[in-house]
Amino acid sequence: MSPERMLFERSRGPLNMLGAAIFLALTLVFGSIYLRDSLKARVLQNQGTLAAQRTALETKRQDLQNVMAHIEQFRTLKKQGLIGRADREGWVEQLVISRERLGIGSALVYNLKPAQAILDSTVADPNASSTAALAVPLDPGVPQSHDLDFELTGVHEGELIAFLDNYRDQVRGRFRVQSCRLGKPASDGLTVACTLRFFNLPDQEPAK
Repeated sequence: MSPERMLFERSRGPLNMLGAAIFLALTLVFGSIYLRDSLKARVLQNQGTLAAQRTALETKRQDLQNVMAHIEQFRTLKKQGLIGRADREGWVEQLVISRERLGIGSALVYNLKPAQAILDSTVADPNASSTAALAVPLDPGVPQSHDLDFELTGVHEGELIAFLDNYRDQVRGRFRVQSCRLGKPASDGLTVACTLRFFNLPDQEPAK
């Protein structure tokens, strides 16, 4: 056996161990790089998720602040009857009560028309025809108007103003005087025909 052969045979074991060590070292290096990149991607993903959650939490916090800032106004409007179930029976009852309390007029006739959805054009123009509103369904959450027509006989102008002021103070609802016509003068006064338009934003169930 030649000296080179003998040297190779003696060096085979250490060379194999060196090769194994180099392979193991490379495996650890590339494995560490892969693990680092994987952890980095996961950290970035978690950071993105955390940022989105923080944004959503901030939005909810602002919404809560907005609700708390306006909750008293909402309660006031609901107490006044502008929000919630329309008190249609109460509107008519208060009309009779206010007339009897002031003792005006010799007769009172009234007609509460069905509720109608409010169109933007109707809101913009108080004198716009309400027939177009019939095309809009009375879905929950849709603003509505309710026209209450009444006729009083035997009243004077001052009595009419006092009657409307008393009615506005006592009735549970928000309305405007849509129209008033005075005519048919007689010994006991005039005949007054008025239309009061109530406004209401119902809850889940339409007003009856």
